[in-house]
Order: sequence, then structure tokens, then C-alpha cells
Amino acid sequence: MVQVQTVTSVDRDLLAPFIDQLDDHLRLDLEHGPRDGFVAAIASDGDRVVGYAQASRGNDGFVVDSVGEPRDMLLRSVLHQLPGEELVTWWTDRNDDASLAGALGLRPGRSLLQMTVPLPLEVTTDVVTRPFVVGRDEAAWLEVNNAAFDWHAEQGGWDLATLEQREREPWFDPDGFLLHERDERLAAFCWTKQHDGDVGEIYVIAVHPDYHGLGLGRALTVAGLQHLAADGATTGMLYVDADNESAVGLYRALGFSVVRTNRAFTRGTQ
Repeated sequence: MVQVQTVTSVDRDLLAPFIDQLDDHLRLDLEHGPRDGFVAAIASDGDRVVGYAQASRGNDGFVVDSVGEPRDMLLRSVLHQLPGEELVTWWTDRNDDASLAGALGLRPGRSLLQMTVPLPLEVTTDVVTRPFVVGRDEAAWLEVNNAAFDWHAEQGGWDLATLEQREREPWFDPDGFLLHERDERLAAFCWTKQHDGDVGEIYVIAVHPDYHGLGLGRALTVAGLQHLAADGATTGMLYVDADNESAVGLYRALGFSVVRTNRAFTRGTQ
């Protein structure tokens, strides 16, 4: 008989089969030491763990996710522990989850597109970039990132600890973290991530608002894809908000197509 237990600390070794399936924010929180507000639920069938759910505090409220079964009980157990007035977001790519979300008291929110493109691109760019230097470029990068994403629930409001957490990830490669400078300032960046196999991701890309209108978004996208292709990737990939029409249009013009849509369901203040 499956039993679900709510916990505030977990044995990461016990959860090894589930960790890589979690939302990226939750996985990092679990692996690098949970922030305040962390709560989780574990489903067990005897001595065997069959499901896991987690809530971690983000830059704007909480993010929740679940792996395994029973999903409804796991999510309900975690949601019950969170403050009712704070924003809670659950991301899912399953088309049949709308009814479950409704039963959990969650309403439809943002949609996130996963887009891919074959590499190498036919177009190129000669925009000048340099690699990120760990220990030197953090402050400048945080300024640009937080100015560009002041509206964004997950990518906005980063602090040094959040960035340093990513720098400790095994996939982090400063050579693939491309910075573009103008007027002795960091103006834009394209942070890439090489996955196992032949997929390379544009992990984060942004232009400081002071430098909008110069074509840097397109140029840095192409520069990032050029770097990924040179590093062996045959498919480029990224995630973008579905309602970010200018970015989606740019990526489509470069040959990207949508392969999956993730939908957010939320409760609390937005």
C-alpha cells in the first residue's frame, strides 16, 4: 500500500532516480542545499520510493513539481504546506493535467515553448564576444540579467549566490558563456549549455535595455549557436515564453520550431 509522507529534509541518495526528472530550479535547490521554505513529499510502497514532490522558494513565490506516483496525493501534500497568500507555480508538459490542476485549486498561467533548430545554421555573425571570467564578471552579469528580466518570475532577481550555484554545476563552461561589451559596459550575453549527446542549449540570453534596438538579440543568438555547433552540437535548443512574441518571431526566423509546450498552473498573488 502506497503511503505519502511530508518532509522538510530528504536523503538525496534515496531520491537519486527522481532528481534528474525535477524542474531545474528544484533540482539545484535539492542538490546544493535547500533554501528556507523547502518542503517535500515522498510516496513509498513498503521500503521502495515510488514518487516524490518538492516545493522550493524562487524569486517570486514557490515552484512545485512531482515525479512518479501518486501525483495528486504528492502535489496536494506539498501544496498544503505552503502559505496560501504566496504565488505557487506548477509547470507541466502533460496535456491532461488541466483537470488535476483545477482539482488542486490551481489556475492556468504562462506557457513556455521548447524550440529546436538543426545546426549548424546557414547564417553567421561576426559580433564580438568573449568568455565569462569566473570571479570577475559576476556583478556586471547580474546587473544586465536583472535589468533585462525584471518582469520574469524565474530569471529575474538573481543574486550572487544563485549565480555561483550555477557555476558549480558540472555542465558549466565559461567558454560557452559569451559576453558582448560596448562603451566599456556589458551590453548583452548568451549563456550556452552543452547537453549529453548532440544537443546544445541557449540557457539564458539577454540584452540590457540600454542597448535594445541594435540587433544584439539576433546576433548573440547566432553567436551562441555557432559556439554550440563548433563544440559538436547538431541541434540547438531553447525555452521561451509563448507570449514573448518578438523573441518567438526571432527564433522562428532563424529556423527554430516548437517541439513541446510547458504550461504553468498557479495559485496566490501574481
